[in-house]
Amino acid sequence: MERVNDLLRDTIAEVVARELKDPRLDLALLSVTEVRASRDLRNATVLVSAMSAPNSTEQEQDEAAQGAVHALTHAAPFIHRTIRRRLSMKRVPWPAFELDQRIAGAAEVQKRIRALSDVP
Repeated sequence: MERVNDLLRDTIAEVVARELKDPRLDLALLSVTEVRASRDLRNATVLVSAMSAPNSTEQEQDEAAQGAVHALTHAAPFIHRTIRRRLSMKRVPWPAFELDQRIAGAAEVQKRIRALSDVP
Protein backbone atom coordinates (compact mmCIF):
# COMPACT_ATOMS: atom_id res chain seq x y z
CA MET A 1 0.00 0.00 0.00
CA GLU A 2 2.85 2.37 0.79
CA ARG A 3 4.26 2.01 -2.73
CA VAL A 4 0.83 2.63 -4.25
CA ASN A 5 0.36 5.73 -2.09
CA ASP A 6 3.78 7.06 -3.12
CA LEU A 7 3.08 6.41 -6.80
CA LEU A 8 -0.29 8.15 -6.54
CA ARG A 9 1.25 11.11 -4.67
CA ASP A 10 3.93 11.61 -7.32
CA THR A 11 1.50 11.29 -10.22
CA ILE A 12 -1.13 13.59 -8.70
CA ALA A 13 1.54 16.17 -7.83
CA GLU A 14 2.76 16.13 -11.43
CA VAL A 15 -0.77 16.55 -12.81
CA VAL A 16 -1.50 19.42 -10.42
CA ALA A 17 1.77 21.19 -11.20
CA ARG A 18 1.76 20.80 -14.97
CA GLU A 19 -1.77 20.39 -16.23
CA LEU A 20 -4.18 22.35 -14.04
CA LYS A 21 -4.73 25.98 -15.04
CA ASP A 22 -6.89 27.34 -12.24
CA PRO A 23 -5.99 30.78 -10.84
CA ARG A 24 -6.84 29.56 -7.33
CA LEU A 25 -3.83 27.25 -7.63
CA ASP A 26 -1.36 30.08 -8.35
CA LEU A 27 0.13 30.11 -4.86
CA ALA A 28 3.65 30.54 -3.57
CA LEU A 29 3.65 26.91 -2.48
CA LEU A 30 1.22 24.13 -3.37
CA SER A 31 2.31 20.58 -2.77
CA VAL A 32 0.79 17.14 -2.41
CA THR A 33 2.16 15.97 0.92
CA GLU A 34 0.53 12.56 1.35
CA VAL A 35 -1.94 10.15 -0.24
CA ARG A 36 -3.89 7.59 1.77
CA ALA A 37 -5.62 5.11 -0.52
CA SER A 38 -8.27 2.78 0.85
CA ARG A 39 -7.50 -0.94 0.87
CA ASP A 40 -9.97 -1.59 -1.96
CA LEU A 41 -8.48 1.30 -4.01
CA ARG A 42 -11.85 2.96 -4.51
CA ASN A 43 -10.99 6.22 -2.72
CA ALA A 44 -7.89 8.13 -1.74
CA THR A 45 -7.49 11.02 0.65
CA VAL A 46 -5.00 13.47 -0.84
CA LEU A 47 -3.44 15.86 1.67
CA VAL A 48 -2.21 19.13 0.19
CA SER A 49 -0.23 21.97 1.67
CA ALA A 50 -1.03 25.43 0.31
CA MET A 51 0.67 28.67 1.26
CA SER A 52 0.29 32.04 -0.38
CA ALA A 53 2.82 34.89 -0.40
CA PRO A 54 4.74 35.27 2.88
CA ASN A 55 3.58 38.86 3.40
CA SER A 56 -0.12 37.92 3.34
CA THR A 57 -2.25 37.92 6.48
CA GLU A 58 -3.34 34.77 8.25
CA GLN A 59 -6.89 35.20 6.94
CA GLU A 60 -5.61 35.57 3.37
CA GLN A 61 -3.50 32.44 3.85
CA ASP A 62 -6.55 30.48 5.04
CA GLU A 63 -8.72 31.75 2.18
CA ALA A 64 -6.05 30.90 -0.39
CA ALA A 65 -5.62 27.40 1.05
CA GLN A 66 -9.38 26.75 1.10
CA GLY A 67 -9.66 28.08 -2.45
CA ALA A 68 -6.92 25.71 -3.58
CA VAL A 69 -8.66 22.72 -1.98
CA HIS A 70 -11.94 23.76 -3.60
CA ALA A 71 -10.23 24.07 -7.01
CA LEU A 72 -8.65 20.64 -6.64
CA THR A 73 -11.97 19.10 -5.60
CA HIS A 74 -13.57 20.67 -8.66
CA ALA A 75 -10.78 19.23 -10.84
CA ALA A 76 -11.00 15.73 -9.29
CA PRO A 77 -12.70 14.14 -12.35
CA PHE A 78 -9.94 15.46 -14.64
CA ILE A 79 -7.21 14.36 -12.21
CA HIS A 80 -8.76 10.90 -11.89
CA ARG A 81 -8.98 10.45 -15.67
CA THR A 82 -5.42 11.63 -16.14
CA ILE A 83 -3.86 9.37 -13.51
CA ARG A 84 -5.97 6.45 -14.77
CA ARG A 85 -4.40 6.90 -18.22
CA ARG A 86 -0.87 7.21 -16.82
CA LEU A 87 -0.84 4.33 -14.35
CA SER A 88 -1.25 0.70 -15.24
CA MET A 89 -3.33 -0.23 -12.23
CA LYS A 90 -6.41 -2.40 -12.16
CA ARG A 91 -8.27 0.25 -10.20
CA VAL A 92 -7.34 3.90 -9.65
CA PRO A 93 -8.85 5.51 -6.55
CA TRP A 94 -11.03 8.60 -6.65
CA PRO A 95 -9.10 11.53 -5.10
CA ALA A 96 -10.64 13.50 -2.23
CA PHE A 97 -8.57 16.57 -1.35
CA GLU A 98 -8.02 17.86 2.18
CA LEU A 99 -5.80 20.55 3.61
CA ASP A 100 -2.73 19.22 5.43
CA GLN A 101 -2.56 21.17 8.68
CA ARG A 102 0.79 19.76 9.80
CA ILE A 103 2.94 22.31 7.95
CA ALA A 104 0.81 25.26 9.04
CA GLY A 105 1.01 23.95 12.61
CA ALA A 106 4.80 23.74 12.43
CA ALA A 107 4.96 27.31 11.10
CA GLU A 108 2.79 28.46 14.02
CA VAL A 109 5.10 26.75 16.52
CA GLN A 110 8.13 28.44 14.94
CA LYS A 111 6.37 31.80 15.11
CA ARG A 112 5.64 31.32 18.82
CA ILE A 113 9.24 30.29 19.52
CA ARG A 114 10.51 33.42 17.75
CA ALA A 115 8.05 35.53 19.78
CA LEU A 116 9.38 33.99 23.02
CA SER A 117 12.98 34.71 22.10
CA ASP A 118 12.06 38.40 21.47
CA VAL A 119 10.74 38.83 25.00
CA PRO A 120 13.29 40.62 27.26
